[in-house]
Amino acid sequence: MKKQIAGILVVGIAAMAALLAWANAAGPTGELLARISVAVLFVGLLVCVQLVKRAHQERTLAYTEGSVEKDVALKAQSAAYIDALVIMVLALSVVAISGSSPLALVVIVSAIALLVISFWVRYSVEKRRVLTGAGDEESHS
Repeated sequence: MKKQIAGILVVGIAAMAALLAWANAAGPTGELLARISVAVLFVGLLVCVQLVKRAHQERTLAYTEGSVEKDVALKAQSAAYIDALVIMVLALSVVAISGSSPLALVVIVSAIALLVISFWVRYSVEKRRVLTGAGDEESHS
């Protein structure tokens, strides 16, 4: 699955780079069409990756109702949601203060990276807790 997703992303990013190069070369007349094409391609990439991921999960039954993976992911998502609210409020506050500057872009990209990292750290901690049996000790006390 990882190779399939990597292949999809490599082809998609290469296509987006070609479209952006076309937008820069075309000038104002073709720029809008190229940028819209990049946006459509980006959304298509996300959908394609989700379809490949969902097909893999259905084949392996990793996220069936009541599975450990689903429970761990749900707990990590719930905890990361609070992080997302706090991080985005802080990021949008910085963007509102800084206005249209390169700092705003860096803040938004950093916020998105922090959100992804937050989920995966919480997922790893929760999975380790479940696999080591720390969750059973808490429920029995």
